Amino acid sequence: MNPCKCDAQYCFDALSDSQRAELFGSITTVRYTKGETIVKQGFAMSSILFLEKGIVKLDVATDNQNTTISIVSAKAFVGLMCSFVERQVDFSVVALVDSEVSLIDKHVVDGLIRSNGEFASRMVHLMSLMTKEMVGELTRKNTKNSLGAIALTLLEFMKHFGSAKYALPLTRLELAEVVGFSKESVNLSLAWLAKDGLIVLSGKQVEIVDEERLRIIALNG
Repeated sequence: MNPCKCDAQYCFDALSDSQRAELFGSITTVRYTKGETIVKQGFAMSSILFLEKGIVKLDVATDNQNTTISIVSAKAFVGLMCSFVERQVDFSVVALVDSEVSLIDKHVVDGLIRSNGEFASRMVHLMSLMTKEMVGELTRKNTKNSLGAIALTLLEFMKHFGSAKYALPLTRLELAEVVGFSKESVNLSLAWLAKDGLIVLSGKQVEIVDEERLRIIALNG
């Protein structure tokens, strides 16, 4: 199995026509506005979440401190690794932009996993890849200084939006929660990147104008 090709569609392709009909027939699609909570930490998940459109973040609150552990863009499962636990989830999911989420009946997916070995294998592989990516993302940010973490995050949002020019979907405080530094450090880093000509910053509007140098800072910072 090629890990690069293991995504949601690759998992769905393992289903027969009747199984796909059963799965898609169990879906309820819900639209969420920017800033709306999709899943609240401490509550049980009754559905498996698939992000059809938009961008969401996964937050963990501990000791009155909020930390963003992952940012997910469209056409991907959200929190799949924790979807099959019966207990309360340890994270919340919040829409960063207007988003559309498919709520898939967890019992239907569980039944398909039990009856279709290839589908089960692909789902396990996908969950492993998602866990690896999340751990890698956290590790990369935790080993960066403030400037490197900000540069890395701006490049990730460029990938999420598919454009070097976008509206940053976070407040400065939320951006600080993503990179793990203070709001003051975030503001100083953004100001430095703008002053040095790597980005153009106007309120929440960001334009990356020197991607090559920004990538060097993201790598070495």
